[in-house]
This record gives sequence, C-alpha cells and structure tokens, in this order.
Amino acid sequence: MMDLILQGAGGLDLILTAMRVAVGTFFAISGYHKLFNATRRKTFIATMRADGIPMLEFNIWFVPGVELMAGLGVAVGLLTVLSATGLLAICAVAFVVDGIKTIARYEPLDLADWLDDALYLPETLYCLMLAIFIAGGGGFLSIDGLLF
Repeated sequence: MMDLILQGAGGLDLILTAMRVAVGTFFAISGYHKLFNATRRKTFIATMRADGIPMLEFNIWFVPGVELMAGLGVAVGLLTVLSATGLLAICAVAFVVDGIKTIARYEPLDLADWLDDALYLPETLYCLMLAIFIAGGGGFLSIDGLLF
C-alpha cells in the first residue's frame, strides 16, 4: 500500500501514450477544421485579425497547417519532438496574443488570481503537455520508438 501511495500505480508509459494520442488528435482536428470548415475558418481568421497577427495571409494557412501535420505527428509519435515543438510555439503565441486578453476579461483580484487564471487556460496546459513530449520523445509506443 505504501508503494502505491509513494510511487504511484504504474502504467506511466500507457498514460503518456494516451496523452500523446489525445493531444495530437486534438491539434490535428483543430487544424483540419481551421483549414476546411468554413465557419471555423472564418472565426479563426477573425481571431488572428483581432490579435494583430503579422503576415495574416501567410499565417491563416501556415498555423492550421502546422496544427494538422504536427498534430498527426504527435498522435502517431512520428518526429514527436519536432512536432511537439511546433505546436508548443503556436500555443505560446496564442497565450501571449489571446490568452492574456482572456485573463484580463476575468478581472483577476491579484497576482495569485492572475496566475490561477493563466493556469486555467487550455494553452497553458497544452504547453505543459507538449513540453513532456519535447523532453521525453514519443515513448516506446510510438513510430519514433519503433524506428529508433
């Protein structure tokens, strides 16, 4: 019982694989919709425009293209570190240009509340999850693990 309490239940590789597949699938679907669904694309472009993203005509194709392709890479564990790094960059920019505005709308009471609001944002949590794959790769249950 103490081993369970102090060292966990085990199965970390399976949990990390499930997290990698889920995060990669999320980004792949998100990128796909931003590219091919008219309603999502319109909303995405409006957000990019409102956030003052430079080179808009390039980035409205580049960002969701990276989300789609890197999301697939993370999901299957192919070039996981490179794919996760691209997605982390997108999430970090989203946090800076859009997430901070969201936090301001929450009207945080103090610095601790601001931090709480920042940790509540999906971009923050996705950055942390992607950092795990940058640090540890795709794991043995990935194409990277099988090939290398």
